Amino acid sequence: MDAPHSVEVPSNQPPIGRVARAFAELDGSSKLAMVCVVFGWFFMNTLVVSLGSLQHGVRFFDMSAVIADPSRLFFDVDTPFHRTFFGLVCLTCLLAPLAPHFVKRRIAWGGYLAPLALILVCAVMLYSRTSGEFFTAPPDARSTSGSFIRFANNWVHHGGDLVARHVSIGAGGYLALIGSIVLTVPGVRRFRHRV
Repeated sequence: MDAPHSVEVPSNQPPIGRVARAFAELDGSSKLAMVCVVFGWFFMNTLVVSLGSLQHGVRFFDMSAVIADPSRLFFDVDTPFHRTFFGLVCLTCLLAPLAPHFVKRRIAWGGYLAPLALILVCAVMLYSRTSGEFFTAPPDARSTSGSFIRFANNWVHHGGDLVARHVSIGAGGYLALIGSIVLTVPGVRRFRHRV
């Protein structure tokens, strides 16, 4: 009789199982960095507004609503569409470092840069949104309405400078930034040395 042959059955593991397996293959510092980014983005305040004894925090997954309307820094962000959509963007960026475990291409190591890239893009967009002109001046700059609009822009920017003194980066912002930088280092190293 012939010896029994071993037959390998293809694994039909569910997607969550493949993600868990890919996460298990990460090195310890990358795992810790991803956990820090998760806590920084979803459970801790990224920006904190302090007005006297009152404090209001904004989490990172609400950042798209704040970018769309910076006055939401001072009020509760109650926009389910922004939260859902940007929350999915955040989750995609968090899962991007797992790409090299699914796709065996050199470019997949760039996924380690995704969380840091998202933080930087949001910071630039929020800065540009809050530092630009709020009212557009008419083509005739010497008109009364043009003077009024210039006055209004100057007034808003002066008020914005006062407000900026009361807005600070929260613990979640620092934790997510440090975690994303730590996550970037092995991705860049492996991208450069991968053939």
